[in-house]
Amino acid sequence: MLQHILFAISGMSEIGTEGPDLSESLDFATGIFAAFLFAVSLFAYRRTKLTRLLFVSAAFGLYAFRAILPRLDIYLPSVEATTITAILSSIGFVILALFFIAIVKKR
Repeated sequence: MLQHILFAISGMSEIGTEGPDLSESLDFATGIFAAFLFAVSLFAYRRTKLTRLLFVSAAFGLYAFRAILPRLDIYLPSVEATTITAILSSIGFVILALFFIAIVKKR
């Protein structure tokens, strides 16, 4: 994974193969970072018991799922691209709603 990102950033590719797309590599790295933030926010919830952190955790978890979902077409070839696009758009809306709820929620 790190090797693919480094190849994409440096513009190098192996002989005979095309290097990974920079935007796809960064999107995947963003998903991994969101998964890390999901874990950290769940840990923070366990320590503080603030329910707003559950909303933040759910948003980070959905964001990580949103970054992984487009790559599932390898495992689920029968799912159409329009279906995945609709799911991604819906998840984006839910993520924003969860962050909004976390911000405006009182204790």
